[in-house]
Amino acid sequence: MVTTNTSAGELDGGSPQRSEPGYGFDFCGGELAIDFTNTVGDRGSDPEEHFNTFGDIVAWAEARDVISRGAAASLRQRAGADPGGARRAWRSAVAFREALYNVIAAASAGRRARPADLAIVNERVAETFTGASLAQAGERFSLETPAEVWLDPVLRPVVRAAVDLLTSEALTRVRTCADDTCGWLFVDTTRSGTRRWCDMRSCGNRAKVRRFREG
Repeated sequence: MVTTNTSAGELDGGSPQRSEPGYGFDFCGGELAIDFTNTVGDRGSDPEEHFNTFGDIVAWAEARDVISRGAAASLRQRAGADPGGARRAWRSAVAFREALYNVIAAASAGRRARPADLAIVNERVAETFTGASLAQAGERFSLETPAEVWLDPVLRPVVRAAVDLLTSEALTRVRTCADDTCGWLFVDTTRSGTRRWCDMRSCGNRAKVRRFREG
């Protein structure tokens, strides 16, 4: 499923450039880790990859306010200087995203995660918290980690968010979009707990049109 967007000039996965400059990432999942997994369109039918390059992941993180504009620029500069390293980081990040999606989707449906998926996620968990320590600044604390390499500034916050989600009651509120072609996840924060669509403006409206035509 990891593909290169050929319309963007055959960009390599290690490229610091975006493969789809006009694409706007959607953050309807309601939770950082879920928004990270929702970067593949139409998972249930014809998957459309939006993490085709290292630059795409950096752009997502900047748009989601995971990293600053300056940090994004530094990551792109590093990828330009070492495309091989960037390519390996991109592949690893996409593999982690897919495993994380599978783990969250399984858990939200009351199923056990596949051992292979859980192993990939747990590898990231171990890397994220190894050597971490709490540091106090005034009345607040921050979690400091060892020196960051490649996409660590992006993935470590995602991993922490995933751990928080998977170990909290919020997991019982995770749903899969009712549109079978979509497959996106979201946290249902409605009081009734009956939200069906990841985004009413897209999947919800598409379902309305479909029902009308079938009429």
